Amino acid sequence: MHVIHAIFILIAKHAGLVYTAHMKRKKRRSKADIITGVLYVIFGMLVLSALYGLGSLVYTLLGAEVGNSYYAGLAEDMHTQDAVNFTALAAKNPEIKAWVTLNDTAINFPVVQTSDNTFYLTHRFDEKRNKLGTPFIDAGNTGTFSDRHTVIYGHAVRSGAMLGSLWEYENPNYYQRHPEIQLVLADGRQLTLAVFACARVPGVRSSIPISFSGDDDFLAMVENLRTLSAFSSAVKVESTDRLVSFCVVTPDGGDERLLVSCKIIESAGVTALSDETAGPATTDIAPTEIPAG
Repeated sequence: MHVIHAIFILIAKHAGLVYTAHMKRKKRRSKADIITGVLYVIFGMLVLSALYGLGSLVYTLLGAEVGNSYYAGLAEDMHTQDAVNFTALAAKNPEIKAWVTLNDTAINFPVVQTSDNTFYLTHRFDEKRNKLGTPFIDAGNTGTFSDRHTVIYGHAVRSGAMLGSLWEYENPNYYQRHPEIQLVLADGRQLTLAVFACARVPGVRSSIPISFSGDDDFLAMVENLRTLSAFSSAVKVESTDRLVSFCVVTPDGGDERLLVSCKIIESAGVTALSDETAGPATTDIAPTEIPAG
């Protein structure tokens, strides 16, 4: 009888009909292996996430440090007293259009223009990738500052680096201390930009036009900027005037853009107004990310 039972057990095991203690242990080990594997995967994902976050932080900090150092060296080499060495700048980058300076701030940079309104968001003046980018003129402008409204985009950093000092214009007292911005053009002309408004506007092209249907359209934009401005200004803007606006992200990093708008009040040998057909009027403006650090 015992022999028959043993034979039956052997046959049942072979056929997978009996759930032995050995099989129970094997199943428990299998479950443990699965759980262990899942835990390893989760742990690995957490490690990778931490490393990615650390890498992003290092990139941000080092990218800003490298960019700041580069532009400080460029200003020291190319901008001495009231002179800008545009010959040397053009040899480094032929897309140079101007040099902008705001006294007592970090704003002391070249201004460029290319056909792509995104390239210089992530590239320095020497065209190497860097998160600080380079201030650049809207691709729809002529780049000669003869348009009624020339728009310059750029990054703003909380430390005040790049165009970060422009955020301060939301403080009326700051405007009183910094009523003018200096601009030297590649052709040698020196322009004084009289700041007349600092306004938050929607981040779409229709809110930052560079072409107008006529005088009334142009003056309506000027009046809107005055209405939205953080301060009042005595600077008068006529229909024959030419404007320059600096466009940066707002300090809170929202969808709006901060426009610091200026009137060109001093120049030499400026050409006549350009054709008003340049540039689209309803598409989203290209600069969107502009670091909030």
